Amino acid sequence: MLDLITEILLLLVVAIGLGQLFNVFSMPEIVGAIIAGILLGPAVTGLISPSSELTTVSTLALFFIILQIGIEASSDIFSKNIRYVTGFAVSSFVIPFVLMSLGSLLIFHLPYLEAISTSLSVSIPSISISSVLLVRSGLIRMEDGLRLLGGVAMSDTLAFIILVSFHRPLVTIAIDSMSLAAFVVGLYFLDTFLKSKSDVLIGRFNRFTTRETEGIIFAVVILMGLAASVLFEYIGITFVLGAFFSGLIIHQNSIGEHTFGILRRTFQRINSSFFIPLFFSISGLEIALVPASVIPYLLFLIAVTTAIGGFAAYKFSTRFMKNIHPSVSLGIFGARGAVGIIIASLALSKGFISNTYYSVAVFATVMMAIAFTFVFERSLKRNGDLQLSSSSP
Repeated sequence: MLDLITEILLLLVVAIGLGQLFNVFSMPEIVGAIIAGILLGPAVTGLISPSSELTTVSTLALFFIILQIGIEASSDIFSKNIRYVTGFAVSSFVIPFVLMSLGSLLIFHLPYLEAISTSLSVSIPSISISSVLLVRSGLIRMEDGLRLLGGVAMSDTLAFIILVSFHRPLVTIAIDSMSLAAFVVGLYFLDTFLKSKSDVLIGRFNRFTTRETEGIIFAVVILMGLAASVLFEYIGITFVLGAFFSGLIIHQNSIGEHTFGILRRTFQRINSSFFIPLFFSISGLEIALVPASVIPYLLFLIAVTTAIGGFAAYKFSTRFMKNIHPSVSLGIFGARGAVGIIIASLALSKGFISNTYYSVAVFATVMMAIAFTFVFERSLKRNGDLQLSSSSP
């Protein structure tokens, strides 16, 4: 039996190593991390087993990952492109999610909690992979690229809201919704106020930011995320949304490009080298072999989200996107990743789904992450869009 420190270090080494190997073949690094967990876990070697201590470490990692996702998804993405952001979220996420949920309930006769949780995990595009693809390709500098990212961010936000709402009584949902709405409105006015004082704030941040004080700024951001997370837990909503929304008001328009760059690079380093491989390798420990009896259900989920969600996103992009080929949009919205696995992990921890359907959700996510990353890159090369650069995001 290995001690906790040895387990963490072993997970990190194998996850980072496999992640880099997958990256060489232009596949998402998180796939390598998940496979590391599978190889080290009960499904293969049994060297490491899931435990309450590893769950605590995973929760800490999740906080930092979600906080970075919020920072990457600036509030400007929503406010400036609400029509396109909403259109992409509905076409590529809401429609396939509803159809998958109905099929899970009526065709495969899954229990309500399991049907909704599994469908939600598989139907959601992931801002983690999408932002990496858009940044590496240079599309993030285009307005259409920002609209794609906004659509993914909106979808992820809706998914977390659904996750914390669908199992509650209607009265509780109404109270939670009003509390969330009040928080979002307050956050909007705070964001607006910070932008109106941007010249003063940026000047002060630029004078304050030195090598000796970078840690203080980082600590303040963590404290903001923690405060919002505690508030969300208090009103009955998962801390994940608190970390996400607190990250939204941290952008270069309010704190300056220099300070924002420091924060962004700091979070990227600590997440990419520690928390991301650790979280997803721990997630991989929970995966069991998928029984043959549920393979038809697995194929059903992939077929619906690919055919229905992909077609809807493709058609919406054909009509409203001018500078990006629709198949590029298909690659962005078809790619699954961190958010879907995070939702599956939360559902598993809450007892909404069993290990079997958690495994179904993760297998589907991994398969689509690999497949649609190739779709994205092939589409770029075939249609003459910006080529993938060798620079990291």
